[in-house]
Amino acid sequence: MWRLHIDKEPALDLNPVTVNGTSYFVDAIFTEGRTASASLKDGRIVIKIPKCVRTAEAEALFLNLKRRISRSLEEHPERFKKHALEFMDGQMLSIYGKNISIAVEYSQSGRKWAKVYDDKVVVKLPTAMPIGSARSKLVTRLVTRALCRSFRSLVWSRVNELNRANIGARIDGVTLKDIKSRWGSYSPRSRKISLNVRLLFAPHEVLDYVIVHELCHSRVHNHGRRFWSQVAVILPDYRNRIKWLRMNGDMLGCTEPANASIA
Repeated sequence: MWRLHIDKEPALDLNPVTVNGTSYFVDAIFTEGRTASASLKDGRIVIKIPKCVRTAEAEALFLNLKRRISRSLEEHPERFKKHALEFMDGQMLSIYGKNISIAVEYSQSGRKWAKVYDDKVVVKLPTAMPIGSARSKLVTRLVTRALCRSFRSLVWSRVNELNRANIGARIDGVTLKDIKSRWGSYSPRSRKISLNVRLLFAPHEVLDYVIVHELCHSRVHNHGRRFWSQVAVILPDYRNRIKWLRMNGDMLGCTEPANASIA
C-alpha cells in the first residue's frame, strides 16, 4: 500500500480546454500507481496523478500535463484520432504477417461466436438476426475478441523473447484488447502488460517498440530521461517507430498502412 502524501485538496484548474475550436472537459483522477499521465477519453482530457506525491507536486504535475496535452491537441491532432475498428463479411486482413479473410455464416442455433482458422475468421450468427448497425457492431466485437484470443500466445512469446534479451524482468502475462486511448500499459501490481489489438496490423518493428516501451516501465515508472535512455539502448531507432505510429496508427485495423516505411 502506498503512503499517501496528499493531505489536503490540491488546487487544480479543472476548467475546460478549448483547442482548435473544440472544448474538452478536464477530469483529475488520483491513482495507486507511480506514473502521472494525460489522455483523451470519450472527448474528455483525463489526467491521472499518483496518490503517493505531495500536494504541491500533484499541482505541478497536473498543470504540466494539462499544458502538454493541450499543446499536443493543437499541434498534432492526428495522434488522438483513432478510427473505430470495423470488421465485415468478406474483408481481407493483413495481420501479424498473415492474410486472413472474414466469413460470416448463419445458423438456426441462435449462438454467436467467432474463431480464427489458419487463414480465415469464421463468424457465426443467428439466421434471424436482422441486417443493421447492431449486427455490424456484433461482427466487429466477435472478430476483435477472436483475434485477441488467437494471437495472444504469439505476442506473449515475443514479449518473453524481448524481455529475456534486454530487460530480464518478471512479467506474469500479456493481454490484447481494443484500448481506446493508448497503445499499451504496464501494471506494477500485476506485472502484466496490456497491448492494443490494433498493433497486430502494424509492422513487427512497431509492435516491438510498444512491447519494449512497456518492458522498460517495469524498471522505470515514468517517462524521464532514464526511461528513454533505456529504450534507446534496446532500440536506437525508436523515434522512427514512434513517428510511424503517429502517422499511421489511427488507421490500424481500418486501412492497412503496413507498407509505410519505418525509416
